[in-house]
Amino acid sequence: MNFHIVIESLQKIVLDIVHFIPNLVNGLIILFVGYIVAMIVRWIVKLVLRYTRFDPLIERTGITGAMRGLGVKMPLSIILAQTVFALLLISFFITATRLMGLLAVSQLLERVLAFLPSLIAALIVFLLGGMVSQFAGNLVTSVAIAAGLSYAKRLGNIIQYMISLFVVILALGVLGIDTALLVTVVTIVIASFGLAFGLALGLGARSVVHHILAGYYLRQRFSAGQTIELNQVSGALRGVGSVNTVATTAEGTVVFPNGILLESLVRSPRALDTDPATSETS
Repeated sequence: MNFHIVIESLQKIVLDIVHFIPNLVNGLIILFVGYIVAMIVRWIVKLVLRYTRFDPLIERTGITGAMRGLGVKMPLSIILAQTVFALLLISFFITATRLMGLLAVSQLLERVLAFLPSLIAALIVFLLGGMVSQFAGNLVTSVAIAAGLSYAKRLGNIIQYMISLFVVILALGVLGIDTALLVTVVTIVIASFGLAFGLALGLGARSVVHHILAGYYLRQRFSAGQTIELNQVSGALRGVGSVNTVATTAEGTVVFPNGILLESLVRSPRALDTDPATSETS
């Protein structure tokens, strides 16, 4: 056994450790100083945002409420302060690892730091897109409820989910991920759904659509509690639904398809006493 080679190897290891200790100490000092600086800057950012009443201002714009709707409960000022803290800490960590001679670690952190702007931009796109999708879904739901549609909530959710899907694709594109295949798949799925829906309307759901559209106009003409007469049937109107209208008569409940009410001569004796112009519709 060649002890000379073993001794030289041990000497090299000891020398490497001795040479690494000063670099390690310098790196730890830089990391400690960087942590202190990042904490001070974070405190200053929080203080400035607090005195400028940043959170109440954002609250009035509706952004905070939209963030809560997306599940983000942390105030925006805290998010900004933590982001600044993390960026500064990563920068000092890169410098510390370079002083320690850990080039692989520093290069990895540099790539992470270079990727952060794209990540932040994608998060902003996702946040704003989520707000838009939530607003559009609520708007469609409100309009559908005003129109008396029983499936208003489901319709609003469908619109919100579709917009959210495109927002996710856009955010992935901002991250630099190739979304061409995903866009193609989503386009094919939506086109297939649209084609199936169009065929359903054209072949089997024409009468249903006719009653739904008729209900929209009937709700503008009649109100709950109003007395109507149709084909010798007289009753108090309980409400106009999506495809039919329910009235209460002396014999019980009568259901009229909306399309028949729209296309027939309907008398309203109670309305005749106040407004002759609404006595009949066709």
